[in-house]
Amino acid sequence: MPNRTKDKGITKKRAYMLLVLILILGTVLSSLVFKGMSFYGDDFAYAGFMPNILGNTFKVNADIFSLRLMLLYPMALFVKLFGYTDLGAGFYALISYLVTIFLVFLLGKEIKSYGAGLLSALLFAIYPAVIRFNTEPNPMLPMAMFLSLSVLLFMYARKYRNRWLYVLSGIFTFAGALINPLAYLYVLFFTVYIAVDFVYGLLRRGKGKGPHYEYWLYFLGLVTAVIILGFVNLHVAQSSNPFYEFNLTNSYYSAAGGLDEIYYTNPSLTFYINGYFPYSFSSLGSLYNQVFNFQQLNLNDVGFFSYLVVLVGVYLLATRDRRYYFLLGWAAFLVAYMEFGTMSITHYFPIYKLMRFTVIVAAPLMLILGVGLSDIGDRFFKKKRLLWAAVVAVLVVFLLVTSVTIDYYDYVLNHNTTMFSKIMASALLNVTDLGSANVYGSALTPYYMIYYMGFPAMKSFGQYGSGEEFTTFWPTCSSIPNNTYLIIPDAAALDYINSLNLWNINESWAFNPSECNLTLYDNVYNNSLVAGKYYYLAYSGNIYYKR
Repeated sequence: MPNRTKDKGITKKRAYMLLVLILILGTVLSSLVFKGMSFYGDDFAYAGFMPNILGNTFKVNADIFSLRLMLLYPMALFVKLFGYTDLGAGFYALISYLVTIFLVFLLGKEIKSYGAGLLSALLFAIYPAVIRFNTEPNPMLPMAMFLSLSVLLFMYARKYRNRWLYVLSGIFTFAGALINPLAYLYVLFFTVYIAVDFVYGLLRRGKGKGPHYEYWLYFLGLVTAVIILGFVNLHVAQSSNPFYEFNLTNSYYSAAGGLDEIYYTNPSLTFYINGYFPYSFSSLGSLYNQVFNFQQLNLNDVGFFSYLVVLVGVYLLATRDRRYYFLLGWAAFLVAYMEFGTMSITHYFPIYKLMRFTVIVAAPLMLILGVGLSDIGDRFFKKKRLLWAAVVAVLVVFLLVTSVTIDYYDYVLNHNTTMFSKIMASALLNVTDLGSANVYGSALTPYYMIYYMGFPAMKSFGQYGSGEEFTTFWPTCSSIPNNTYLIIPDAAALDYINSLNLWNINESWAFNPSECNLTLYDNVYNNSLVAGKYYYLAYSGNIYYKR
């Protein structure tokens, strides 16, 4: 990671002015597709802790989601400021997104130049995998922020020969792990990097060089963070266990407790390969439909970005420029381990895979693209900078235009779907005896609904289904309690839920509410806000009431 080259044509003042414009662009894009609570991910798993944190009754417990302290507490702050709204739920992710844009700029500036930093920051700002989660109560953007800061501090520590920055780098890596344990991949990356550098230094000791012993201070930062967490856990952990979070995380994710399958785990060793390269190029017509057909965009998180990253990454490797080795190793190690690595420290247990996890690699991938394009311009277009600037502008516009449909799909599907929960929440808040009422629904509908209601007191609420975790099973009409409000999807939605083999709602009264003398309380399907719009069926339904 040597010092960056001298910038040509971009002064420091101009660079920061352009960075402000990129941040404004990111803010505008985020505002146009702002989601807040979403049905994709574990949003309610985090939102459900807000009343306890705000009521000062929160305790870290065996619920793995309660361990995410650096996600829960900042999120609670914004819920307190903005209420139980989409803004309250998604503002922390938005702030993290904007800060990470700034960090990507600084990283690109250190690796190469102001121009490389600006281009990398712009690409990160419009990357669809980032836009998809940058306004949701999701750990990805906050974790990416802390991990990017950790890498930047490590770079600064080398550049300025400041040992304390190594310590801070380790502390911020562990801060990322308090958002999601996926951040431990960065610990593993730094461990491999430091160990390789140490061995290389030993081999070259007789040639005027030696190991960088100061790199090991990174681990002092990790140990310091663990000790700090120990004191925090004395106050927030169950039974005041000082290392409750650390021990439970290790047990859960190493399968030490016998857990060899995590819900929705995809063991495929080609999962991310397929995710990063989502298009089939069999024909131009087929490709056009894949890019712009609304119905074919699900599970596409990256657009054409990855194809260009591979090409530019190969170019950077071919330059044999040592400035880029750290960046290429950073990205390659994380992508490879996420695809082929193990979750267990005792045996091979394929790592848990979801495309949203790739957000933690978004920074190095966009840096490869930004730094690489900048380097091509410097090497081959010294006298034709305007021409290369035009080529890069066309590439950026192409990436943005082909990503707009992905961003729009995610927003519309989420907006229309969560709108059901908002409408039902508004209707049930008018119930005068809500404190003595029961509220139940299919899928996770009641949990999202109760967030928008502000977690009011009820006799009981939850899911109904076939008795799996978090559900209540009602096989007969007589077993449904009186004073119960039921959110019941229509027959098509119930069939869809059953096809997922998750809840299996086959009770006859669900298809024929009058069978149990259930009366229609609110006809949500006919509400103008959702009528005829595209949405996720499992989170829909009308409200019925049993006296």
